[in-house]
Amino acid sequence: MTQLNQAFRFRQSCLVAAVSMLLAPSVYALQDLPDEALSKTTGEGVALLPENFKFVFQGPNDLSTASSYNKTPAVTNPEKYDTGFIRIIPRGGNYEQLFEQSRQAVYDNAYFQNYTAKVTGYYQTYYTDVYNAEYKNVYNNTATRDEVLQNFTTTYKATFESQKVEEFAAQQYYIDRYNTLYNKRRDDTLLGLSGCTLCLHTESEEKSQVWAYNEVRKEIRNDKAADIQTYANAQLAQKTDQEMDLRAIRSAKAKAQESYTSKELTLRTSAVAAANTALNTTDHVAALKASRSKADIFIYGLALSKSNGNMNQRFSNQGINWGTAENPWLFRSGTAKDIQQYNAQNKADIAYIALEAPLAQVGGNATEDKIKLGFWTDIFSRTLDSSNKVNQLTGAPSDGLDKDYRLRAQFVANGLSIDGSQVRLFQTQPSTITQQSQTLGMASILRLNTNDDPSKLTINDTNLDAKGIRISTAAKSDTDDGTASTPALDGSFAPLFNDKEGLYLYSTNINLVLGNMYQPFIIGSEGNNIILELTRIPNVPEIYTKIYSYYADTDANNTLIKKDTNGAPQLKGVDGVYRTLMGSTCNVASCGTNTSQITANGTTKDYQGTNATHSSIAIGSVTRDTSTNMLKANRDQASTGIVFKNAAGTAINLGSAAIDGVLIQHLKIKTTGL
Repeated sequence: MTQLNQAFRFRQSCLVAAVSMLLAPSVYALQDLPDEALSKTTGEGVALLPENFKFVFQGPNDLSTASSYNKTPAVTNPEKYDTGFIRIIPRGGNYEQLFEQSRQAVYDNAYFQNYTAKVTGYYQTYYTDVYNAEYKNVYNNTATRDEVLQNFTTTYKATFESQKVEEFAAQQYYIDRYNTLYNKRRDDTLLGLSGCTLCLHTESEEKSQVWAYNEVRKEIRNDKAADIQTYANAQLAQKTDQEMDLRAIRSAKAKAQESYTSKELTLRTSAVAAANTALNTTDHVAALKASRSKADIFIYGLALSKSNGNMNQRFSNQGINWGTAENPWLFRSGTAKDIQQYNAQNKADIAYIALEAPLAQVGGNATEDKIKLGFWTDIFSRTLDSSNKVNQLTGAPSDGLDKDYRLRAQFVANGLSIDGSQVRLFQTQPSTITQQSQTLGMASILRLNTNDDPSKLTINDTNLDAKGIRISTAAKSDTDDGTASTPALDGSFAPLFNDKEGLYLYSTNINLVLGNMYQPFIIGSEGNNIILELTRIPNVPEIYTKIYSYYADTDANNTLIKKDTNGAPQLKGVDGVYRTLMGSTCNVASCGTNTSQITANGTTKDYQGTNATHSSIAIGSVTRDTSTNMLKANRDQASTGIVFKNAAGTAINLGSAAIDGVLIQHLKIKTTGL
């Protein structure tokens, strides 16, 4: 944005002469601008002051009197003659790749129909069903089961019986029985009653234990014979079931896999043959040509004029005075001091050139001429085989523009102000990333505001159409829509749109910060591809504290910051040092802290700053908290902003919206295939 309080002074007669030539009538205001006054106003640069400025695309008329708006007698619907065009041609894809993709699509479709769509059914029939049948057959085979049971009986029955005996032996009754038999045997042995006279004490204990152990188990086998037999038989049956299950699974898997593999191979072979047949019988070139992989965009009827209250009118035929002598457009050079980009080691002054709109006045400027911007657009989806030939007079394609594949729209903005917008171009500092290092950088603020004070806006206001944007598509009638694909090319009448239908965005205020001196937006390349990148905010306190803002609602206990001597919030960096946060949000009422004043004709006016780092978008009834600079969408029933209207004018009011404090940490857009 314009910086007026510069320390530089210069006297260059050639610059004054150049400015005087640029300010010659009838396009620019002619004023007495001496060297001293000019330098105080512009710094190092050129001031531009458009006066009674307007334009409209309307074909190659050499004289403004040939315009349909200046005809005598007056022309009915003069906007029908607003043609001329800007053509945007998005580049197509890699056509060899598209051809192969087309072939592959034909192949894949045939293969899917003959294999993928059928293979699930094949699996059920030739694997699952075969598996289940074979499993059941093997598992339930009586002869095999009897053989397995007999083998397990011979091998494991004694073991299972012994397990059950030991289970009973662990019961308290048989433990007591063991102790009784053991004690009796030991005592009898010591007394010689057992036929052992002169036995040692140790021998009597060991023999008594073995005897008692065997006696108890004999009793268990006699007492619990039925239980032991039942347990052993159950264990043998379980083991037999497990073995039969394993045999059935092995046999079923082998047979099912053999069945499925054979059938699946046959199915796949048939599907491949069908896909190849489809591939060989399909005209891929024709299919590819019919695909809509091209596009054409025509912007026509483009018009800029003084705003009025008619949202159905693109061009008012009234000129605007854009800026004042003390607050003009500027094309200038400048130097930003002590800038750091990418890393802490970079610190230097950066020279830039800038195009700056007039400064935005604090509180708005009721005397400023507001802008009406309007245009029509036809957007076509074109077939690949549409001719590349162009009309020698228009430079537009000779064919391939089909109305059935066209989007036609009208755009009208009323009450528009771009004051405070600026673009700075400079060379970036060195970076470890090649595409970002010492390349073209940009710091810009784009301000598109239609209402200086939207806080009291309601759906009942009578001047809504004077402050907003409308996008519509419906024609006034089929006749008014024209017969040509686009009047931008053939000189036919431009369309007339319905005077009510459309999306209305009342009181639209868009303030976008796209890059700054510390976080540049770069334009670079990788091979043949273009890169547009808002570079990453580095983890360097000296840099990010100049960009970040403090929001108390995210730090209610004030644990992240402390205040400096002026009461400004400070953030603790990764190095433990507290630094003041200098970021701020740009909205219609404020756009940074470096505000300025201009005194002219004894009157001093305050102007908004230029160093905001965050963006905001507000539509409709929005209130600003002056203490925090935060926006809040109004919620009462009469609030408005986003409104849809049908062709009859019936409105649906969706209310207002506010997107505040937007900070883009990193954004990269890259073309491919160029």
